[in-house]
Amino acid sequence: MKLILVQILSAFFVIIFFLPAEGLAQQMVKGVIFEEGTRTRVAGASVHNQRTGYTNSTNNFGLFDIVVQEGDTLQISLDGYLDKQIEVSNLKDLIIYLRASSTQLKEVKITGQSRLQGLREAQADFKAKGIFNNGKPSAGMLSPLGGSPLTYLYETFSQDGKRARRLGKFIARESDYTEVASRFNKEKIKSLVPIKDEDLEEFKSAYWPNNEDIRKWGDYDLHNYIKKSFEEFKKTKGYM
Repeated sequence: MKLILVQILSAFFVIIFFLPAEGLAQQMVKGVIFEEGTRTRVAGASVHNQRTGYTNSTNNFGLFDIVVQEGDTLQISLDGYLDKQIEVSNLKDLIIYLRASSTQLKEVKITGQSRLQGLREAQADFKAKGIFNNGKPSAGMLSPLGGSPLTYLYETFSQDGKRARRLGKFIARESDYTEVASRFNKEKIKSLVPIKDEDLEEFKSAYWPNNEDIRKWGDYDLHNYIKKSFEEFKKTKGYM
């Protein structure tokens, strides 16, 4: 009995001793994903830690962060690109390149407004599937007098209704992004401050204004914001 108790206590202390060490080895690391052979940043790519099961996605600038420890394997995937696995050999920032799939069609680059127009056309296509309120019907449609309960139920609970709502949210985000990008862009920034080309994306990411500010700012306000932000940015980058 005493031997069994000693073995249990020994196992307990081994667990207590080793678990914190593993936890301390974990760290939040940042990374950026480019399309292989270009300097195009890849947005919306899935970054999955196979050990922890946690998944994150790259933002509009191809940036992501994720908790890892040395030896973890990250699975990166996105439609139109070949899946990629990388082993985390250290806890430094990651630079990852994705290769476009050989079956991926070469797309013509379009403006943000053209992209939004295409998304809104896709949104309109849901009407052919019986989705007339973008998946968000009003509660008044439940009324048997002048309402349409069946339409309400279909839009609320069908897969098409769920897809329409997701598309609507995506369009709202794209609209906000396009609204800011039309004024807060590299041409405008470079015309106002002496920023280095290699620092432009970092500056934009760090000082990206929200669309509410962009809507109320005149050119003077925007120019003043860019200049003041650059003064702060210079201190972190050691500009002369």
